[in-house]
Amino acid sequence: MPHVLIIEDSYLFGQFVCDAAILAGARTVEVAETEAEAERAATRCVPALIVADVRLRHGTGVAAVRRITGAGGHIPVLYVTGHPQGCSGCPSGSAVIEKPVSHDRLRDSIRQLIATRPVRPVTH
Repeated sequence: MPHVLIIEDSYLFGQFVCDAAILAGARTVEVAETEAEAERAATRCVPALIVADVRLRHGTGVAAVRRITGAGGHIPVLYVTGHPQGCSGCPSGSAVIEKPVSHDRLRDSIRQLIATRPVRPVTH
């Protein structure tokens, strides 16, 4: 069962995503509210999936994902954002869902990405 890293600065929405991730099959989840917290969290436990907001109060989810995955990182990413235009710098192959999103759609999207995650782990 995989670990999901959630990069979200809204506490309530972060809990909403946690719940969806657990119902989708995540074994563990961690919420990071800033770029720096996300990077530290990914160092402690390499995620099998990252769910990120594009805009954060302190930084962006896009920059955090870029640094976490680095060159050749193979972690699926789902951006859940109210600002999809901010995804122009998102890594190719990333999935994007616009807020507001239903719990069912979010859970199903996470489940699908968990099921198709790569076998190779990312090393730091």
